[in-house]
Amino acid sequence: MSIQNIYLKSMFRGLTYPLDHLSIIEKGLPFNDLPLKTVTIVGGGMAGLVAGYQLIKAGHDVTILEGNSRIGGRIFTKRSPFTNGNYLDMGAMRVPTGHELTMSYIKKWQLELQPFINDSPNDLIYVNGVRVRASEYMKNPQILEYPLMPSEQRKTASEILIEAIQPFLIQYKNSTDEQKLKLRKAFDHYSMGDLLRYNPFGENLSANAITKVKILLGFEGFPEFAFMAILKDILGSVFLGDNQFFQIRGGSDRLPYKFYQSIKDHVLLNQKVTQIQQAQNNIVVNTIHNKNGEKSTFLSDYILIAIPFSVLQFINIEPHDTFSFDKWRAIREIHYAPSVKVGIEFGERFWEKEGIEGGKLTTDLPNRFAHYPSHGIGEDGPAVMLASYCWEDNAQLWDSLSPPQRVQEALQGLSMVHGEKVYDHFMNGTSFSWTRNPFSAGCFTLFRPHQYSELSEKIKAVEGRFHFAGEHTSNFHGWIEGAVESGLRAAFEIHMRQ
Repeated sequence: MSIQNIYLKSMFRGLTYPLDHLSIIEKGLPFNDLPLKTVTIVGGGMAGLVAGYQLIKAGHDVTILEGNSRIGGRIFTKRSPFTNGNYLDMGAMRVPTGHELTMSYIKKWQLELQPFINDSPNDLIYVNGVRVRASEYMKNPQILEYPLMPSEQRKTASEILIEAIQPFLIQYKNSTDEQKLKLRKAFDHYSMGDLLRYNPFGENLSANAITKVKILLGFEGFPEFAFMAILKDILGSVFLGDNQFFQIRGGSDRLPYKFYQSIKDHVLLNQKVTQIQQAQNNIVVNTIHNKNGEKSTFLSDYILIAIPFSVLQFINIEPHDTFSFDKWRAIREIHYAPSVKVGIEFGERFWEKEGIEGGKLTTDLPNRFAHYPSHGIGEDGPAVMLASYCWEDNAQLWDSLSPPQRVQEALQGLSMVHGEKVYDHFMNGTSFSWTRNPFSAGCFTLFRPHQYSELSEKIKAVEGRFHFAGEHTSNFHGWIEGAVESGLRAAFEIHMRQ
């Protein structure tokens, strides 16, 4: 293992929590003699389901209100219009081995895992009009024809980036927990783009080197976002280090549906929350049914908000001083990155005839990233490719298109890499935009500069009878693990209230 990967794994291998989350998963919430509570949970994604499941097991009276006609939140496995049991995970699609809480629930529910091949030497790269294998690029980084400074030539994008940030990683690794916290806050004002352009450690990267890093390492749409957020949530988790990934056989939605099957009598679908009132002794939640327009009211001792803050803004909270100024600021300002996925089903796995079995395609075309399926390798018949996976600014290109146009544009991009065979084998396609989804209004949380220091603790802070969960309230944005951790934390908070 390279020295830089040791530093990255040390920095991001996992999280330490103030309570024993694994014990809650295995044994349930700790016994106490406090009175049982009635709890309303807004949101049937992973955070709400985890919290609800643990609270119900502990004897509390729980109702989960989900505005959508399905549970799972940003775990969404799309099976239509595909054939032969094919599917595509439009949201969460992979689980790193180090995500112990998610893995514990997968084991608990006896779900089958299989490798998710995130990358391989046979991956394709298509940038600057040059088509190469990843193995060729690693041997000769200049093959992609980026006009770089002499000191930046003959280096891969990851080598350029690691060289720029390694002094920080070394200092971080050798710091105490208190010093690490100070470092995070000290570097919280840097955006990723600014840190690379005005490097406090040494040589600044040229504009073209930054472009190379952004395109090949997947944060082209994120340069104005916080350095620490990009490093931890995207680069450290997906593109750098020695992470191994797995996927749930049959689709990621099998995980939330295991929870649902256990507590479905406590889950109400199509319940759009319109108003929440905090009284002296209870919480009043008003809803309207998305299908029939029927209005309902729910009373409880406490409430858990387990929906994104972007969606919470459309719910009337009364009185206004229910939340502190800082909480309102966090609700308004926390950013949810747009993301669009386009899935295309082909009549055969033509990419496997080119020696590609799983892994990804990286381009500077609108497609940006594509993933070849890791499951069903070697099988005959139709298969679904994630033909385009874009975030932030890149996703906005696709949001401007209709769903049929997205499929055609994704095909066009693939044809520039694979040739006309993509049209010969095309069967059907579909897409999903998390920004245009009214139940998420964005895909995942990503901090801007200063937000970690100023808002991270405020996001999850209890406000009166309100508790908060979701990946945005965790230290692991954009992952199932963050949702699971926050659900366990919130369940423990409510369980332990006097």
